[in-house]
Amino acid sequence: MRFGRLVFVVALTHVSAPALADEFMAVTPTGAAEMLFPNHATEVVGKLSNKCIDARWTVISSNPTDLVCEAPMNMGQSVLGQMLMGNSYSTPPRRFFRFNVAEINGVSRVQASGWMELQMAFGQMKRTDFSGPEFQNSIFSFMSAAGGTFPVGTRFPNHVMMGFKSEDYPIGKNAALRVTEVDPGSPAEAAGIKPNDIVFSVAGKKFKQYDDYLDATAKAAQTPTYVVELMRDGKPVKVTVARAFRPDWTDVAKPAPDTSPAEVKVVTAPSVADELGKLAKLRDDGVLTDSEFDAQKKKLLGL
Repeated sequence: MRFGRLVFVVALTHVSAPALADEFMAVTPTGAAEMLFPNHATEVVGKLSNKCIDARWTVISSNPTDLVCEAPMNMGQSVLGQMLMGNSYSTPPRRFFRFNVAEINGVSRVQASGWMELQMAFGQMKRTDFSGPEFQNSIFSFMSAAGGTFPVGTRFPNHVMMGFKSEDYPIGKNAALRVTEVDPGSPAEAAGIKPNDIVFSVAGKKFKQYDDYLDATAKAAQTPTYVVELMRDGKPVKVTVARAFRPDWTDVAKPAPDTSPAEVKVVTAPSVADELGKLAKLRDDGVLTDSEFDAQKKKLLGL
């Protein structure tokens, strides 16, 4: 399952949410929403800015160590945010994301934060910071799509890993996944899942949308085994999969190879006059005889 299947929408605050908002997909050593990029800070800011534009966000400010983007809110989110934070006299809420970038030895560390703010009737600003799984899961997806990787020691304790790659496969109004590749030695292989199987339910949870897959893998983590329902050659099949978790992250982020063109050094050949001057000094110092001087002079002049 591809990591980047999460939507970029962050839940506003304490409202009912599916399991996606209840469990951290990844837990970094610091507990913060941070990732590493194998690039210089200016390149990373450029990549994240580009992702903001791709998501139709607005780049508010940008410098080599800091990026702030505003994510527009739909009508429902705006109304709910205004109800929770303000009143009918306050301005519509606005949603922002900040990416702080620090570089060392060609590798950039990015920590993300987010907040929602609105202006009250008498001009005072009210701000609510985003926190919790719903924020971190979404922002991890965003940074991963921009090229980020997890810090060493990041854990994945809340969602099972089945070990297959897939692609979207809609079934009517519901969602499903077509298995494209099964990892050798994985729980999926041990359970008998095969390429071209159409997975539509995990741990009793059918997929109405693709984000339900993450919810289902969180539910599956609660028991030693769980059932996966799929279609194979047009027939329904159930398989039992043993619970397993993604290993802790061990890949060390290394700086990307320097692709800048090599500096061209221009070497100026010595002039004939300079060489004759050096020979004359050697003759005057007694290093060369007059006949040797004349012979070298003829070679320089091509005589």
